[in-house]
Amino acid sequence: MRISVFFLVIVSLSTQFSCVKPKVYKAELAARSAAEAREKVLVKEMIDRKTEAQSLIKQVGDLSKTVGAQEHEIDNLRTDLSRRIEMMGASSNKLANEKTELERELAAKSDRLEKKEALLQQVRTIQQKRRKILSEIDSTLAVLYRPFVENGVTVVVESESVVLTLPDKLLFDPAGLAISSTGKNALSVLAQFLTPRPAIDVDIVAYTDNILPPKEKTLKDTWDWSLQRATNVARMLVREFNANANQFTPVGRGEFYPLTSNETAEGRQKNRRTTIVVHPPLPAYPEVD
Repeated sequence: MRISVFFLVIVSLSTQFSCVKPKVYKAELAARSAAEAREKVLVKEMIDRKTEAQSLIKQVGDLSKTVGAQEHEIDNLRTDLSRRIEMMGASSNKLANEKTELERELAAKSDRLEKKEALLQQVRTIQQKRRKILSEIDSTLAVLYRPFVENGVTVVVESESVVLTLPDKLLFDPAGLAISSTGKNALSVLAQFLTPRPAIDVDIVAYTDNILPPKEKTLKDTWDWSLQRATNVARMLVREFNANANQFTPVGRGEFYPLTSNETAEGRQKNRRTTIVVHPPLPAYPEVD
């Protein structure tokens, strides 16, 4: 029974296969070949895509590392920037403080400079006033003593005073102590000048040569001689011409300030002289701090 059924199946299959036409078979075979070829292409494409995916994964990894390194570098740059900004802020504050201090110093120096300039201007003004006072006295005495110029009288401004020089031959007798008549006339002019100017101080400074007058036995030395000469001039101004005694200071310099050599009579006569040093009241200079 089983053999019969198997036989029938075989016969049936044989009948079916024997019934397929050659054209259909070829078409199915071609389709199968095309499908296999397509499958091979798809498999290759899948392998290529997998390779590309692996390459992309590697690139993404590399990019991630690069991005990480750049992010780290950016963080460092941000930290450095923050530090620099902080340092710049500190430097800016320091510069601002230094600028303020320099401006303060400049203001102080400018103030001091202005004060010094003002003080300098005051000094210049006072100098002009002092020069004017001395120049006026010099001019006045020069005019008053013009008749005595031929006798060797001179008037000059020296520092803060006016110096009137009266030679020995004009002022004293040949004996050496008494004032001569021409000397009296010269002193009357001085008294005329001083009477309306009581604020003026006068030094009467007498100089001699190195040989004492033979007839003056009481003289101890040339200091004594010169001081008596200066005192005699002061006495005459006060007693003969009513000059103010408080204006005069007699000074004896003796032989120790010669103008020239005492070896000749001419030189000794030149060294014997009396200077009237006029000290007018002058405006004082401002005090300097």
